[in-house]
Amino acid sequence: MEYAGRGDPARTMALLWEGVPVPRRGPRQRLELQRIVDAAIAEADRAGPAALSMRALAQALGIGPATLYTYVPGKAELLELMVDRIAATQPLPVADAGWRAGLHDLATTDLAAYRAHPWLLQVATSRTVFGPHVIARYDAALALLDGTGLSGIEVAGCVAAVEAQTRGAAGAVVEAEQAPAATGSSDDEWWDDRAPLLAEHMDGRFPRLAALEAAGAFAVSDTSLPYTLQRALDRFSFGLDLVLDAIGSRIAR
Repeated sequence: MEYAGRGDPARTMALLWEGVPVPRRGPRQRLELQRIVDAAIAEADRAGPAALSMRALAQALGIGPATLYTYVPGKAELLELMVDRIAATQPLPVADAGWRAGLHDLATTDLAAYRAHPWLLQVATSRTVFGPHVIARYDAALALLDGTGLSGIEVAGCVAAVEAQTRGAAGAVVEAEQAPAATGSSDDEWWDDRAPLLAEHMDGRFPRLAALEAAGAFAVSDTSLPYTLQRALDRFSFGLDLVLDAIGSRIAR
């Protein structure tokens, strides 16, 4: 697990909010900070955050490690810039269609970010990245519940519940997407190898499970995707609806 907040606080906040300072003397710096951060995100997408190093990033950018350190002091600060940069690419949730639609959009765009950058699931959320785009996104999420009558702690708790549901479900979605490459077998191959054995061992011993299966409890909404992936996506949608229903009940009270 990677943790934010390990870098120098002053340097990190300055980079997040002000960027790289322009030198008063000497040649102007050749790279923009955004290009460096985008390259770091691409490296993490390829190999994960643990494999990301300042040396590898410098090589990808075609510069020396010493030059890279003149922009970013280290990997710890870079990680926070990466998280905030991804937040900058996400649309802010809006309340135009109501709080429920806004929170639904928040969750679906967060899920899309986890799928595009699975390593985000390896970045702990217990210590927030205090970047301008992360904070702007959170502020917009809180604003969705303006005028609902909820207290401040309830508003914060509702947004946290949606975010927690999304992150948990995203883990299952990403695992399902990565399984074929990681295991060397497709969902169909995995199931075909096990279904006859499972039926033999179960042999009527679990009637409740059999009844639910017969009732379609384990069917998926779309068969064009691999089964485990579609099941994970369906469970994301179902769980999100449960959370939104609970928020609606709290608002109604």
